[in-house]
Amino acid sequence: MVNRDKIQKMIKPFLCGMCLILTGCSAASMAHESTFESAYENVEQEEPVNIYTSAASAVIKSVDNEKQTISVYLIERKENRTLSYDGATLVQDKYGSAMSMAQLRAGDVADLTYNSELDRAGSVALSGDAWSYEGVVKYNLNVGKGSAAIGDETYSIDETVLAFSDGRAIETDEIIHQDVLTFHGKGHSIISITVDKGHGYLDLVNDEAVLGGWIEIGQTVISQIAPDMLFTIPEGNYSVRLTGTGIDETREITIERNKETKLDLGDIEIPEPESGIVKFEIIPETAAVYVDDEKIDTTYPVRLSMGLHQVTAKASGYDTLSEYFQVEKEMTTVKMNLSETAGVSGNSIAPSVSEGSRITIEAPAGVDVYQDNLYKGIAPVTYPKTAGEHTITLRKTGCITRSYSITVPDDNQDVTYSFPELEPENASNMVSGNSVSGNTVSGNSVSGNTVSGNSASNN
Repeated sequence: MVNRDKIQKMIKPFLCGMCLILTGCSAASMAHESTFESAYENVEQEEPVNIYTSAASAVIKSVDNEKQTISVYLIERKENRTLSYDGATLVQDKYGSAMSMAQLRAGDVADLTYNSELDRAGSVALSGDAWSYEGVVKYNLNVGKGSAAIGDETYSIDETVLAFSDGRAIETDEIIHQDVLTFHGKGHSIISITVDKGHGYLDLVNDEAVLGGWIEIGQTVISQIAPDMLFTIPEGNYSVRLTGTGIDETREITIERNKETKLDLGDIEIPEPESGIVKFEIIPETAAVYVDDEKIDTTYPVRLSMGLHQVTAKASGYDTLSEYFQVEKEMTTVKMNLSETAGVSGNSIAPSVSEGSRITIEAPAGVDVYQDNLYKGIAPVTYPKTAGEHTITLRKTGCITRSYSITVPDDNQDVTYSFPELEPENASNMVSGNSVSGNTVSGNSVSGNTVSGNSASNN
């Protein structure tokens, strides 16, 4: 009994001490936690730093999804810039809806934020105050005079306006009247132009059977067929109708942008001729030419009945010349060189100056030159000037064929044009029948389409 009392007396103080220790630890812990929370709540939150402090209105030039870069032209600064982007870059349309970088197109007008030191884009949004007119076919560009007509409206256009075709930056004079365009601008000013539908080329191969006849390319081209022609045609699919004496053939072709299609006509049988093709080479080229007293246009070869004919050539300042020629089965070429009329002034005799101004295509040297589909010669080449809108096409083996639009003034002055060197082609495209083989595209250069053996029908 004594031992139990002693044990209880010893346990009670021990238990009280343990309670005091535990209570103290808990209180200390609670006090520490309360102090930590109070300190956390009193710390000020740091604001995130905005590194995209530069802003600009820009024209999108290109987007490289692999390198994650976007090339732009800063309109106000007149500066080209390439910016990097990542998944955090905000991309929006003009209404604020999200879009991807891949949806941006060359020529789009956008508002940017970016870091000028890091060349990094923070946001790209299609400009809300910019407008776009798509699929425009009725327009008149006059960049030299700073104006452009779209339909019935006239807009200002700067010489620095950006133009694009297939994502490639081009000069505005590479746009011809057959192209279908999208215009981007602000207010009453045009900022950029995109070619929606461009043009390609058609070359007739082995065309002896149809020389002097007619070609109809859809509703786009109706022309008499001359030697060495190269047709500039809007891209698309066409039925080609070829007609002549005893000939009425139809072929199907596809014209692709900046590519040349060759239509082989060697399978057309030449009927036994009752007439022949005559080509006239008259100097000066301004001379009026008459065959059997009927005036003819010597721009193209002329089909005449077999036998003997008389040709007469007249030009101001030159002696009139007449001669006879025989039309044979093969093509006949008639060459005439008129002599300048002698003029009397006092005791001296001086030749009179021939009328008419001329066009010279000076560069690039060594290329074949065509004006409105007609072959003019190898540059540098000079020929009679005709005022108005014309399409100049430059062609050279191993290079990409290019066309340019020119406006020839209606005056009595000679004019000279020079164009950029042609780019080398990097691929070839061969078409046989209605199937395509060996189709390789590199950049924007594909050339050498050959079409042969397409189904023909006689109407």
